[in-house]
Amino acid sequence: MSIYIFSEITSDYPATCPKKDVSILPMTVSIGDDTYDNINTFISAKDFYARMQEGALTNTAMVQPFLAKEAFEAKLKEGHDVLYIGFSSALSGTCAGCTRVIEELAAKYPDRKIAAVDSLNASAGEGLLLWYVIQKRDEGASFDELLEYAQNLVPHTVALFTVNDLHHLARLGRCSKASAMIGTMMQIKPVLHVDDEGRLMPYAKVMSRKKALKALVDGMEERMLPKDEQKKVFIGHGACYEDAEIVKKLIEERLDVHTIEICDIGPVIGAHTNAGVVALFFLGKNK
Repeated sequence: MSIYIFSEITSDYPATCPKKDVSILPMTVSIGDDTYDNINTFISAKDFYARMQEGALTNTAMVQPFLAKEAFEAKLKEGHDVLYIGFSSALSGTCAGCTRVIEELAAKYPDRKIAAVDSLNASAGEGLLLWYVIQKRDEGASFDELLEYAQNLVPHTVALFTVNDLHHLARLGRCSKASAMIGTMMQIKPVLHVDDEGRLMPYAKVMSRKKALKALVDGMEERMLPKDEQKKVFIGHGACYEDAEIVKKLIEERLDVHTIEICDIGPVIGAHTNAGVVALFFLGKNK
């Protein structure tokens, strides 16, 4: 039987990447008086960030468990086994909710295999794990082999990112308001990472955007697995493609890695970061 893979819109999985027997679960994002799930109702990243910069307030909501259950069960009934790659449980209740659904369905369909993997990551860090899992499945891995592979890859999927300011992260509870205020006053450009527990944590503080972009590449050079193991590297951006290109060029020149794909950081993650976020995702010795 085939293995069907699920993840969420938070994975920022690029449209150009493989999607056979893959589904992306919706999460809602509100901006101003409008609400979108970017599956059935859509707002482009460009339009979303433009509205944010005009001052529109944003909010997000987790995947509804009943929708996840409908999606998972439909594939089980078709005869698929199901593997779910979830948004970091330290950042959202989505993975926990979907895991409970999976436990219920595992009891209901004992002849099928279904499991959840907490990516302990966000944005295209989750998407990078998804990409590698899809490749492994398409190489012919069994369900048990695929599950073990995904679990083993989680602690090696690195996410480094920088934002122009911390105000949106603070407003939505991702960092303290005091840290955001002090950082803005001192014109500090923060560099953060997703740690082993899937939390957003400080990585470095620098005094210019140029140094912040360089710090992303410095972090990759320090942590990366050998370049021949970097089958795919994602650079995500929030309405700042030129900065993503700078990071890509630095990686190619300094690290001789050329498997890089630039992608949008979509509205659900962007609601917490605002425009100007640049994020780098690769395989490393540790997170």
